Amino acid sequence: MSSHALRRRLRGGCIALLAALIAAPLSAADKNEFRLKDAAAAASCRNDVKAPPARTHEAADAIKVLPSDRGIYAGVYSIGTTRADIAEFKRKTQQPPAIVFSFHDWVIDDEVMKSNPTLRDLNAEMEDKGISALELARQVSKDGGVLALTWALQCCEFSSYAWWFGLKEAEVTVPKVLRGEYDEYIRRVARQAKSLGSPIMLSLFAEFNWQGAFAFGKDGTSAISRVDDICGQYGDPAWPDGPERIRDVHRHVIDIFRNEGVKNVTWFMYANSGYMDPKAKDFSPWLHPRFFYPGDEYMDWVGQSAYFVDPKWTQVVSKDASTIDRALGAGYAAWGEVTQRPIFLPEFGPVGDMKVNRSAVLDNVMTHVLPSMPRVRAVTLADFLIAEICCQMPRLGNPHTEEIDTWRRAVGGNPAYVFRPKTGAPK
Repeated sequence: MSSHALRRRLRGGCIALLAALIAAPLSAADKNEFRLKDAAAAASCRNDVKAPPARTHEAADAIKVLPSDRGIYAGVYSIGTTRADIAEFKRKTQQPPAIVFSFHDWVIDDEVMKSNPTLRDLNAEMEDKGISALELARQVSKDGGVLALTWALQCCEFSSYAWWFGLKEAEVTVPKVLRGEYDEYIRRVARQAKSLGSPIMLSLFAEFNWQGAFAFGKDGTSAISRVDDICGQYGDPAWPDGPERIRDVHRHVIDIFRNEGVKNVTWFMYANSGYMDPKAKDFSPWLHPRFFYPGDEYMDWVGQSAYFVDPKWTQVVSKDASTIDRALGAGYAAWGEVTQRPIFLPEFGPVGDMKVNRSAVLDNVMTHVLPSMPRVRAVTLADFLIAEICCQMPRLGNPHTEEIDTWRRAVGGNPAYVFRPKTGAPK
């Protein structure tokens, strides 16, 4: 099971997700989830693909979140208790978060497979009840930071048996967006983002490679492992259809934002933890970032999740997380083959079981590993209650208070980390 599967239900229902994935044929322990039905399925595919030219261009006077010349932005990732977790980050780090990362999906989980679901715009209430996405963005900006929001178009309902076995599908799909069925909604959100005035970071997908893996086939809603032809049923016959659709959706949405005169959105996209690790159960060479990437003309930051364990631990804390080199190394290298855009790790942290003390691995990763990767320019620590309950991510310091001391020294007091984002014209 992938780290995407763990994260997908941080907003509730983890037990249902785990049960569904165990039962799902694509998640068998002895099988790569994205292995092709047959090698012939990739007969027309090519690795040396070239993206089509950009249809629109960023305004010269746009304001973007730029990488700092002084170090790595450090911030917090939270769902459901975001304002309280911002305060906790300040207490634990003794610094304010440069970036606050959270989610605000197009459709709430309970309505993903309902007909005519309510589409949430930036004025809609977040999972942190009592505040909208725009209000949170203003609050974070007032405090000197920036809100990074996965405004997620979710292709799939991973917690549903019916979805896994093809009996139901999500109402909002990638093909429908590409056909323009949600253009007015996208324009509304674009105008709301524009009204904010201050910078905001937006991503269209939670771990795009998993979304792309289920955007194959003529219908654009099939898994890569279930189709007879992975490249010849949409667009360029040399290009894997799922990633090509994800690429085109990014371009479609960003073009609409530009046509609405939006100049304050910084766009980012990120994959799952362990991305492009050839030993991972969700590895496929046809899900390489070169096939997803819409181009530097469209994307400001790239990245992935990174959930990791200490290789010195003798007990198995998680079957899903790996050491930092496997969690991050292959994805870092793969992105470097595609672009030199700065890397953002929005879903990040050491997993644990409350028995192990994560101080040593935190110290190593924050003090040595990340500063040695020059393109890593932003990270937001997963530190919130739902992650602790659901997904083997105890709150920092629970119960080992030494973890807070380590974090404060390795991050808060480390000049390699920066707590005020730099903004300016696009580069």
